[in-house]
Amino acid sequence: MEVRNNLTQCPQGHFYNAAIYSSCPHCEGIVPDHFSETIDISNSGAQAGAFPPTMDPSGGYRSQGAQGSDGLDPFSSPTIIGGDIAEGNQVEPVVGWLVCIDGPVKGNDFRIHAGYNYIGREIGDIHIQGDLQISRQNHAMVAFDSSDGVYYVGPSAGRNLMKVNGKTVLNAVEIKNYDIISIGSTQLMFVALCGPHFSWNKGVES
Repeated sequence: MEVRNNLTQCPQGHFYNAAIYSSCPHCEGIVPDHFSETIDISNSGAQAGAFPPTMDPSGGYRSQGAQGSDGLDPFSSPTIIGGDIAEGNQVEPVVGWLVCIDGPVKGNDFRIHAGYNYIGREIGDIHIQGDLQISRQNHAMVAFDSSDGVYYVGPSAGRNLMKVNGKTVLNAVEIKNYDIISIGSTQLMFVALCGPHFSWNKGVES
């Protein structure tokens, strides 16, 4: 049996199919509350088979081109893949890592960037939390000179001594791949990225 679609609006503003119901099923409680109200597409400007208008997160329908409080259409922004692409937000390239092989933060790795990288327990480029033998800030520093591709490590303002491969260092010394830096009860393995085979200026070298 064919049921014709005869949309009728009740005094309360509900639309219902008069070919099925003799009175408004919404007002009589026949239709459960969680069902949404029927939209009369004959007066909405939509064509048969078209998708309903985009729902504004604030709760209402928003027509194409409508603007938000900032003057921009929140539904016209392109999808961003892979993170923040804000203008001027350039990533500072990593040139190496310190990997904690013993101590309170064992298993963690810390990025090294070109120039100075200061090590501290709470403040600095590299945070070694939980090791009370490391000064709160500027205990030591790791540096990378991008012009000659050399890495250095040395004490800064820390109160306790530091060692490289078991030897105490009082001034900055050059470090090589897999050297072990000991600060307090923490041991850090140095892993270089830039060197004979790669640099950010020249790329991969054979």
